Amino acid sequence: MATQLSPKILNMSWGSIEVEKMADGKVVPGESLKYRDLKVWPGGSRSWDWNECGTSHWGGITVCNVAELREKKVDTIVLSRGRWGFLSVPQTLVDELQKAGFTVVVEWTSQAMTTYNTLVKEGKAVAGLIHTTC
Repeated sequence: MATQLSPKILNMSWGSIEVEKMADGKVVPGESLKYRDLKVWPGGSRSWDWNECGTSHWGGITVCNVAELREKKVDTIVLSRGRWGFLSVPQTLVDELQKAGFTVVVEWTSQAMTTYNTLVKEGKAVAGLIHTTC
């Protein structure tokens, strides 16, 4: 069985996402954390606050949004476009991440969540930005 590096996404609904709580690199049994939007990486998670980087649906995910994830020693970064695909992911950002050696997955949120959890189950070093609404 693969070692789990990143917390699994447990549940998602409009405007809410729940992930396993981790402490000292391990899942805390029976405990979870809830966010509106999610930044997640091996060993942890936090709220993805769009105000930190001036994120908008049309401007899309920015270099600023992924900077923290790039520092987390991951192989794959999963970027969600929202439940209806309204959040843009500029190709220039994808190209920059790929040039830096990351595998980049860009999908609508429900598929991004499935892909992320599959990679977690496989023991991959994966991070993600998950947007829970449009």
